[in-house]
Amino acid sequence: MNLNNIKASFIFEKNVIKNKNKQVIWKNGNITFTIYKHTQQLVNVTGLKSAEEIEQQKNLMEEMFQQRVLKVRVDNIFFSKKDYKNIDMCSIYNDLKDNKDYFIDYNIEVFAGMYLHPKDKSYPTMIVFRTGSYTIMGGKSVKIVYECELFLKTLINKYLK
Repeated sequence: MNLNNIKASFIFEKNVIKNKNKQVIWKNGNITFTIYKHTQQLVNVTGLKSAEEIEQQKNLMEEMFQQRVLKVRVDNIFFSKKDYKNIDMCSIYNDLKDNKDYFIDYNIEVFAGMYLHPKDKSYPTMIVFRTGSYTIMGGKSVKIVYECELFLKTLINKYLK
């Protein structure tokens, strides 16, 4: 499984920019930084690839703005796995349609993937495809994302054709 993107917010005690009427966006390699004019004590960072990179950017932000980060919040983790298997999507749907943990959305005429929307919002949304490929998005905890990956791997192996 590939970690494609982490979106995090760095929350400072004071505003980090002086111009209250301006949104500021800049890039450093594949990482994008955004400060919105309505929340100038918050720096949104996208394009991060690891917990180590989050810590590295936190330290750089503290140095750049000459103040301590009060809180680092992981807003979204996006993982994906590409595969070339052949799984029985109809059987998965029939098995999961009354699942207590997920709302299942599968309409092959509209979209090739099956959405597994969590009823517990601390869990990410998952999309699984007939090929065994999957996407996990919206996670706020790497531990929960790996728990979801294990669930998907078990599901895929159970319904291999």
